[in-house]
Amino acid sequence: MIGPRHFLLGGITLFALTGVAAAADVPVKGPVYTKAAPAWSWEGQYIGIHGGYAWGENDANLLGLGLLFEPRGGYGGLQFGYLHHLSRNWVVGYEVDVSFGDINTTIGAFTNDINVFGTARVRLGYAQGPWLFYATGGLAWAQTELNIPIGAVSLERVQIGYAIGAGVEYAFARNWSARVEYLYADLGDTNGIAGIVDSSTDLTMHMVRLGLNYRFANWSAANAVPAFPTKAPVRVAGWAGPYIGIHGGYGWGAFESTASVAPFTLAYIEPKGGFFGIQSGYNWQLSRNWVFGLESDTSWGSIKRTLGPQNVDIDAMGTVRARFGYVAGNALLYATGGLAWIHADTTVVAGALVRDQFYLGWTVGAGAELALSAKWSAKLEYLYSDFSSTDILPPNTFRDDFSIHTIKLGLNYRASVFELIGWR
Repeated sequence: MIGPRHFLLGGITLFALTGVAAAADVPVKGPVYTKAAPAWSWEGQYIGIHGGYAWGENDANLLGLGLLFEPRGGYGGLQFGYLHHLSRNWVVGYEVDVSFGDINTTIGAFTNDINVFGTARVRLGYAQGPWLFYATGGLAWAQTELNIPIGAVSLERVQIGYAIGAGVEYAFARNWSARVEYLYADLGDTNGIAGIVDSSTDLTMHMVRLGLNYRFANWSAANAVPAFPTKAPVRVAGWAGPYIGIHGGYGWGAFESTASVAPFTLAYIEPKGGFFGIQSGYNWQLSRNWVFGLESDTSWGSIKRTLGPQNVDIDAMGTVRARFGYVAGNALLYATGGLAWIHADTTVVAGALVRDQFYLGWTVGAGAELALSAKWSAKLEYLYSDFSSTDILPPNTFRDDFSIHTIKLGLNYRASVFELIGWR
């Protein structure tokens, strides 16, 4: 698909070429003045790295004790995103990042560690030459671990909430920019009972980071120099560009809760059920036949089952995945894999092993997408996902394992949200 960046650069090239032709054929009295293009363009996709420092508060209740942890430490990570000019100065876009570090604290024999976290956010900015000042907000998540006491009892939790913040970015070269950013994240609370441990956590974080981005577009769009005319390449119906869509499907799998003694299986349940959701992504056409893309989706439904006092109910799930595919006619055949999450309520032993929390894992799969028209496509996709969570409570280790299969039918519209609401 031809995206906004191609219109911008193509328009500049067309204007330059037709201007040269007019000058060669017809004398003119003077230049024709038009509205100036922006001196700097932030349009396009980008990838980058970042590093920084984080600190926060985790209000926890463990074994009936109220504890206020204040984890802090350094981290580094990766990000990718897309920006679009609404006007000469206003820019909107999205960004997804993941960070790794050692953010921790100790209270007596209790420790709190946050080693992996990330966000998926919208960015709204004001561009002034090579400077971009922006506000940002969206989804945030973190993998946390509580130890009680050190090395004996360990409770793992994935916490999901929201993040807001602001930053400033400076383009110091044609495709390179550096930035400084502050984020505040409220990662909500979790509740659970594992054996004799009744636990709840409520986590907030502050993050300051420096970042470096590489953009797959010309920064100086207004000053772009057109190449010499060459023979036009063969054009085929393409898959490149942003897309959004809806899907529905069916999921089934297995939930197993085990204790380390024996080992002993506390519960084995096979939930199943339907779901629906939304997805969005971006494709790059590497050649006539090969396509690489990134996709994120979120689904809601009820994949569940109850066996006596035992129960499992998955009411929300999502993925962030890479797609690599082969174009055959109007079809795209692809493999996919990446990060996955679910939210599940589980009861293994009534009143003793109860969880209401998020689980983080991985997913792989494959699919086929058929172009119905220039804008619309339909897809059939299969994914296998795996999740686990471990609580170490001497003399036992309690472990939850999910394996989930999903089949979904989807409908995609090849355009960005910005195009749908008229921000072209």
